[in-house]
Amino acid sequence: MIRVLLASFLISLSSFAFGNDDQDTLKVRKPSLKEDLKSGKFDFHFRSYMMSTVNAGDVIDYATLAAGAGIGYTSPEWNGLQFRFNGFFTYQVFENNIRIADPVTGGGNRYEILLYDMNDVSNTNKLDRLEELYLAYRKDRIKFVLGRQKIITPLLNDQDNRMRPNVFQGLSVTYSGLKVKTTAMWINQVTIRGTVDWYRIDDSFGVYSFGRNPFGEPSNYKGNIRSKGIGLVGLQYHDKGLTTQFWNYTAENVFNMSFGQVEYTINLPKSTRVHLGLQGFHQFALNDGGNPNNQLTYILPGEKASGIGAKLGVFRGNHNLSFNYLVINDKGRFLFPREWGREQLFASMPRERYEGAGDMSAYVLKYDLVTSVDGLFAQFGAGLVNHSGMTSFTTNKYGIPSYYHFTGMLEYRFRDYFEGLNFQFLAVNKTAQNRNGLTDNLRINRVDMWNLNFIVDYKF
Repeated sequence: MIRVLLASFLISLSSFAFGNDDQDTLKVRKPSLKEDLKSGKFDFHFRSYMMSTVNAGDVIDYATLAAGAGIGYTSPEWNGLQFRFNGFFTYQVFENNIRIADPVTGGGNRYEILLYDMNDVSNTNKLDRLEELYLAYRKDRIKFVLGRQKIITPLLNDQDNRMRPNVFQGLSVTYSGLKVKTTAMWINQVTIRGTVDWYRIDDSFGVYSFGRNPFGEPSNYKGNIRSKGIGLVGLQYHDKGLTTQFWNYTAENVFNMSFGQVEYTINLPKSTRVHLGLQGFHQFALNDGGNPNNQLTYILPGEKASGIGAKLGVFRGNHNLSFNYLVINDKGRFLFPREWGREQLFASMPRERYEGAGDMSAYVLKYDLVTSVDGLFAQFGAGLVNHSGMTSFTTNKYGIPSYYHFTGMLEYRFRDYFEGLNFQFLAVNKTAQNRNGLTDNLRINRVDMWNLNFIVDYKF
């Protein structure tokens, strides 16, 4: 793929240099290649991230500060051709306990290590990677992109909530109409948040914690899945307050997942709007779920997880209040590799996911506020999440207890001279609903904990 991109890059440069043969008899000085390239756009990104996790009881706490910067370039478009590349480096400023096992439980760090390279915890200053590298071609409303690119969909996405995001390698085709957008893509590699390496799709299963299989044994699918890649198709529609989207994800030889969502906004008097939303997903295994051995496969052939989500929101002036709901059936576990993105469900909240769960429900209240201070925004959330039993591994892959979930976020976006600079503070608390029989092994980094974050982000 990279060799193909380099060859295409050289061809596109020759197009810049020689493709504009003027038929006019007047001698007009043509712009040079370097002048064409200088008209492209450079972008800069600086980011620092301080994170700390405070666990209840005698288990250890964690803290770290990461900082990094990157630069990218997007060429001008010529006859529909365009290319882009960018890279980023990260280094550790300080850390506390993130690379040692907890002396009580033997458990490792969960959140902070993903700011760096979880596959090489000793690496603190050589955390650089080439991310986007693609050649694009646009014809009218159709655009082709070949190479390493960012993708944002409800399930497969950049999950950009640490230092660096996911980036996917493949070929995408999009059609952007006035009301309709369609997307199709084939993906064969991914670089994952919290790593600096590129993975083939079958090797990306199990990079993150892989929980237990339905038999209650540690999952053993890492390195044992066979898949050529991911195919996705999407359809998005928007018109007069109505927004719909449908996505289908096929992990070849492993599973198929369909996702649909409908949202509608009703305008009322006195600057009031009512927002209604409904979403759902359904999943089933393909062939043997990645491996004919049930002990080594990703998803059992009989697992057919489905979920339904709903949202009722009211916007008035600077206030947005919404009630969100999610239920997943007991026919299997909702399985979508965490390495490929973070699910964007109405009931989603920071620092926990619903992936891996079945026979569960969540009730979430969210409140967004545009404050009277110019540039200052606030978000708050409170959730009640009911999981099946911690040892019911047919519907609870990670053995997560039922919990209460609270979040608070303040974000300040600078304007004028410092436009592009953002400060963000995020505080998250998860508290177990029932602490009876809840050992430190089941509690650490899951419930009865605080996670605190302060982020400085600057882009131009």
